[in-house]
Amino acid sequence: MLAALLLVAQVAAADTVATCRAPDDPQQRSWSLARRNGGWLVVFRSRALDRPTVELPLPNAAPQISATMTRVAYQSANGGRSIDWTIADGPSTIDVYVSHGLEVNVEPDLDPSVDLMNTEGAMQVVCQLSRSGRSEWIVSVGAARSVALFQSRAGRSYGVQTIAWGRELTREWGPGSLRGTFTWAVEALPIFAQFSPSAIYGFGFAPVVWRWNFTPRQRYSVFAELSMGGLWTSEPIPERTSRGNFTAHWGGGMRLRPRGANALVLAYRFQHFSNGNQLGSNPGVNSHVVLVGWSHRS
Repeated sequence: MLAALLLVAQVAAADTVATCRAPDDPQQRSWSLARRNGGWLVVFRSRALDRPTVELPLPNAAPQISATMTRVAYQSANGGRSIDWTIADGPSTIDVYVSHGLEVNVEPDLDPSVDLMNTEGAMQVVCQLSRSGRSEWIVSVGAARSVALFQSRAGRSYGVQTIAWGRELTREWGPGSLRGTFTWAVEALPIFAQFSPSAIYGFGFAPVVWRWNFTPRQRYSVFAELSMGGLWTSEPIPERTSRGNFTAHWGGGMRLRPRGANALVLAYRFQHFSNGNQLGSNPGVNSHVVLVGWSHRS
């Protein structure tokens, strides 16, 4: 099932070549170069729109695409739409002119909102080339407090230190605000330290961390994730159970003020660990965990 979903994701995401965003823009404008059914188009997003996107087809366009840069030089026969766009992974330039009044005579179904794409001359933008295979390290520390839920008890507090590595398996895909990329990661928990009600130490490992990276904004990016793994401790947790537990968490976070490949990470997760009913009961521990860390993407 997962393989099928990833295959669908790859097919759906193969259209987008790059996305460029206007820095410090109150309207949060972005222009994406995409390919659909063999033809090229610009996909525009903005807070000024009353829908998620508006599209501008570029009939017979022939972008020049390399591993590090894409160049689009396009003009329609009547001069009603023209693009001069140099796309690199980072600072780039875009110059878009489109007149719905002129172009609707050629393309009757053209959306009037295409006029919002205009940049009024060359504009500096920040672009991200759409490609799978990017990797990310996240190192973080956090504090947790358990809550009373089902058979678990409140009042347990502990600290953790995590090291995770993941790789994007898809390009950007998905509708509207859900658009993003899928990452499979693994996470080590080299330090687990319970402070109360007793001192207990341990370590853990999660071979399955599924992370959805939503389309990034200029100053931040958001992700959601869930994981499955194991935890081994110096004493049983909870008491009178076992020293080995299954673990799972679900939550999300935010990368703040990215500078190149690096960013500050703030995250929250709801953490569960228990023996999986191996002892005839499954009291477990359920906790709110807050983490702060550092991200490096390459």
